[in-house]
Formats: sequence, structure tokens, C-alpha cells
Amino acid sequence: MTGGISTGHAAFAAPFWIQRAWRAASRLIAGLSRLSTGFVVLAACALSACGIFPQQTPAPIVEHSYIPAPNETEIADVEEPASAVAVPEPASAVKPPPPPKPKRRIVKPKPQEPVIATPAEPPEPPPPPPQIISTRIMQHDQLHGLLDAEVQRPDGKVVGRAVDLYVDTSAKPKLLMVNLSGFLGVGDRKVNFPWTAFRFTPNAKTAPITFLPPPPPAKGKPADPAPKPQPVSETPPGFMQLVDSTVTQKSGARIGRVVDVLVDSQAQPQALVVDLSSSLAADKRHVAVNWGDLHVVSRNKQLALQMDFNDAQLKASPTYGPEQPIKIVSPVAPIAASSATAAASAPAGSTPSGTTASGSVAAQASSSGARPAR
Repeated sequence: MTGGISTGHAAFAAPFWIQRAWRAASRLIAGLSRLSTGFVVLAACALSACGIFPQQTPAPIVEHSYIPAPNETEIADVEEPASAVAVPEPASAVKPPPPPKPKRRIVKPKPQEPVIATPAEPPEPPPPPPQIISTRIMQHDQLHGLLDAEVQRPDGKVVGRAVDLYVDTSAKPKLLMVNLSGFLGVGDRKVNFPWTAFRFTPNAKTAPITFLPPPPPAKGKPADPAPKPQPVSETPPGFMQLVDSTVTQKSGARIGRVVDVLVDSQAQPQALVVDLSSSLAADKRHVAVNWGDLHVVSRNKQLALQMDFNDAQLKASPTYGPEQPIKIVSPVAPIAASSATAAASAPAGSTPSGTTASGSVAAQASSSGARPAR
């Protein structure tokens, strides 16, 4: 420094004390620089030597949870009076956790029972229409058609076929017309026999009509002669022929044409088979009408067949068929129809007087002599 000062300022001559002060300051600065360098080296050594010494494991941090006792919870729930002064707890004391909130009780509403509505009473059905016909059912083994039925002798030999039936003015059968067969159709002739001279067997496998032999004579009396055939030309004038005859209503309107007669095993006619083809428009069928409803009347001085059917009753009548049960129909008068309506509204098991269970008038059944279906 002095050299520098002397060389830099050769022309200037500093006093002596200034030079000494300058040299002292220079030494102090140099010492301080050396001291700071030593501190830096010592600090570096200390930092580098920290990994040599063993490190102490830090103590674990354990959280302390405090669960209050039930008694403490109850005491905590008690509200303190407002006048009491809260004393602050020391900072070192562990604050207990707040008590658990009471669970809210959830009350589920009960499901409402469905209100069952009382069903309204159904309206009463309208009353049935008045009955205009009555029907009784019979089977084909109970009845047999008269037309073209074979006629045999008691020994089983077939001698002819039934052709027609004659009735009197009270509609009772009187004569049976039989077509006696000749040899190979030659010599056929039509004759009449008394109705009582025959036996009828509808369910027989052979001929359904058989000649009856005369009954044995009583003691001391001569035997009855066998019935002899009568020529058709000698038919009494008071008898009415049935087959192919026209049946009319009370008003004279045409009902139909008789095509057959159904007879039971007691030789009692039960029904007439009437062809309605020409009586009603587009109604081409046969109907079995009750024999008791047949009336023989005199019209224009001639015998005629009459029945009390109207057009509505004929339309409501079931069809007669050879493969179906025989449904014999009868007309029901308006008074009888009202009685049948009252019978339908009457309690079960009660039957109005004057009518049968099938709805037909009892007076008609008794007058016709028809037997009930078996």
C-alpha cells in the first residue's frame, strides 16, 4: 500500500501519522478478510459433518380421542343457568369431542287402506218377453211316421204300406188307408181298415205296423170276424183325410200342408208334420205341431183342418228333422203367456195352476189325450 501510495503520489509527501493510520487500517482489513474466510470454511465443515452423527427418531404423534361416559353426556346435556360464568379451560387441556347428535326418529306413515267402494247393484234385467209357444221333446224311438210305414201280418209278412189317416169331426182317428201290394207292383190297391185293427211299435226293427188278430171269443159267443178292407170310394162322408190336406188359421189364412202323422206305441197320434213352405215367405221347413191343437171345422159346407197358430208363433217354432229330437210345439194363448210370465217371477218350485212344467196349457194336453214325454 505504501509503495503504491509512494509511487502514485510521488510528489505528495503525507505526514507520518497518516501513513501509520493507513497501514493499521490495511492490516485490520486483511485480518477481517482472513477471519471471514475461516468462518466460512468452519460453517461448511459443520454442515458437511451433520450426516456423520446419528439422527434421533422423532417421537410419534398420537392423537388422543376422548369418549365421554354416559353420565358425563347426560350432565353435558343439562343446560347451565344463564347466570353462571363460563370459566375458560386451560389451553393444555384436551377438549372433549362434542356429543353425538341424537338420531332423528323417522316415522313412516302407515299406508292408507284402499277404500273399497261398494259396487252398485246391477239394474234388474228386463222381464223376458211373453211366451208364445210351448215345446215338449220326444225321441224317434217313441214316435214313428205313419206315411209309407210298412204294414205286416202277425206272422211277419209285409202286405202293404200305410198311405193316409181319416179322422172324424172331433179329430179322432177312425180309418187307416193301406196300399196292399200285389205281385211286382201289379194288383196294388188302396183300401181302408179300422184304426183299431193295428198295433204300433215305433222302435221295432221290422215293420212298425202290424195287423191285430181278432180277440178270442167269449164262452158261448161266436168269434168276431176279422176286419175286412173297405174300398176307398166307400169312405163315410163325415171323415176327413189328413195327408196332403191344408191347415189354416182361424182367420182362414193358410198355414201349410200335412205331410205326415207321428204315432206312439199306444196307437195315439201325437203330432202332425206340417210343411210351411208356402205359408211364410222364405220359410221352407217342416214343423211338428201338437195333435191336440188340431180342429176339424166346417167351412163352406166342407170339412177343413184348423190350428190356432199365428205367423209369429210359426216363426218361433223349431224345425222338425229326422236326425234331431222331435220338438212338438203348441201355441200359447195371451192369457196363458201372462201366466207363464207370472210363473217365471214366482219362487222356485212353485207351478201356477192350469199350466204344465213346459209352459203348455194343461187343458189342451188333457183334451188332446197326448201323453207326456218319457
